Amino acid sequence: MYNFLDRLPLQKVNILHHIYDEQRLFSSLELSQTMDLSERTILKIMNEIAIDLEFITESAVIQKEEHKYFQLTYKDNFSMKTVERYYLQNSLTYKAFNEIFYNKFYDVNTFVLENFTSVASMYRRIKKVKPLLDQFQLKYTSYEKVSLEGTEKQFRYFYFLFYWNSYWGEEWPFTLVSREEILEIMKEVDIAYSEQVLYWLAICLSRAKLGCLIEYHPMYANFTKHHHNYEQLSGKLQHIFRKFTDLSDEEIELETMFLFSIFSCMRRYHKTDNAVSLLMNFAQHHNQELFVQATLYWIEVFMEHFSVNLDVEVYGALFINLLHLHYYILTFSGPATLFKEDLYQKRLEMHETAQIEIMNQFYDRLMENQAFDIVFKRREILIGRYHKLLKQTIDFVNKDTIKIKIFSMINDAPYLFNQIQRVFIHVELCSKDEEAELIITDRLYLTIKKDIEDIFVWNSVPSRSDYERLSKRLHEIYFTKYQHQNKLLLKTLLSEV
Repeated sequence: MYNFLDRLPLQKVNILHHIYDEQRLFSSLELSQTMDLSERTILKIMNEIAIDLEFITESAVIQKEEHKYFQLTYKDNFSMKTVERYYLQNSLTYKAFNEIFYNKFYDVNTFVLENFTSVASMYRRIKKVKPLLDQFQLKYTSYEKVSLEGTEKQFRYFYFLFYWNSYWGEEWPFTLVSREEILEIMKEVDIAYSEQVLYWLAICLSRAKLGCLIEYHPMYANFTKHHHNYEQLSGKLQHIFRKFTDLSDEEIELETMFLFSIFSCMRRYHKTDNAVSLLMNFAQHHNQELFVQATLYWIEVFMEHFSVNLDVEVYGALFINLLHLHYYILTFSGPATLFKEDLYQKRLEMHETAQIEIMNQFYDRLMENQAFDIVFKRREILIGRYHKLLKQTIDFVNKDTIKIKIFSMINDAPYLFNQIQRVFIHVELCSKDEEAELIITDRLYLTIKKDIEDIFVWNSVPSRSDYERLSKRLHEIYFTKYQHQNKLLLKTLLSEV
């Protein structure tokens, strides 16, 4: 969304993010060097931010010392998104694109007069956003009136992200249909919803009310065929469109097919979900379509790469969620967020290096089949979502463990066990009467009744090399017990450490 911030608001947001991360005083000189701005400009901006925050929120203030030292002090309920949204709503680029959504941006000259800016300045702002529009296959045009040229589905996808990535469900950005009206009718027709679903519905209703209708496309037209839920849900969606618009039955049918496919993709399916078996039947009917073929290929590569067999429930949930993710990817062009960082990608990058490497190796395997390039080339969108889906769906990986007992001269077993889990997660402490697969001890005590080959001796206060030796030994036992090294890769990928 930073593409839509004017220059000064963008500088303010960047500075706020910088001082938000560290609870300390920053000098104007330090900030000028970090932000590559003059110290005089920093002083001016910091004074403006202090005034802005008084208006925006009661949860944060800029504290000043000696006029050249600044600290952002905030309460636990302070949200940077609130500040970002304030600056966005007051940026001319954002205002312009908001008017384009409602077909209100008639010409640049009128807009610049109303907003006290210049034509040249406005064109510079538009030029800054054009590379982003290209990714959505949209083109800024200003013939009879300013608009975005492209398909209606791409227009709606862009504006879903435009509003969701600026409001995040904290406020309602739509003026042609109120949230209360939508909630009332959703309750009336009994449709389960999330806030994102409400945003999508509001976008589709708003555009339909403006006479900007979804075009026919075989992809979402075919998607409704053989779908167990279409007949029931389509009737409810048609009722909503009839209440809010004056579209013909044929136009409502197209809108319904499009919105149904979006709603289906936004739902998450769990292993015990009754709909999974019905959707497997749906996939059979669409077996030759690319989104199904890509999903079958994904599952095949996954099971081979990690040497794992999936039980029926896990296979079904994983397959159906992947199916909808791939369909969504094939439906829309463009990034999955208007921010610099995809939250799913960021979430993956916060994991251990080993997990990231394993996920990238698996993704490289997916890329080997060029027949599915159109799907898997969207790596920056998919890889983080794949990782999250795997962690949500597959939970059997932590059940295979090595049972150990720990003997310690200083009775340090609980602490040592926690340390062992840091180097090898798949271990479990035996109860008193259980048989251990490996005894870890600092001495060969007389009370230890175990074959000498199943005993590991280390120092009373284990050294780093002790842990390295132990890790190697546990891996050897694990490989022998569970046979496949690749299966261990999957366990490492999905572990919480």
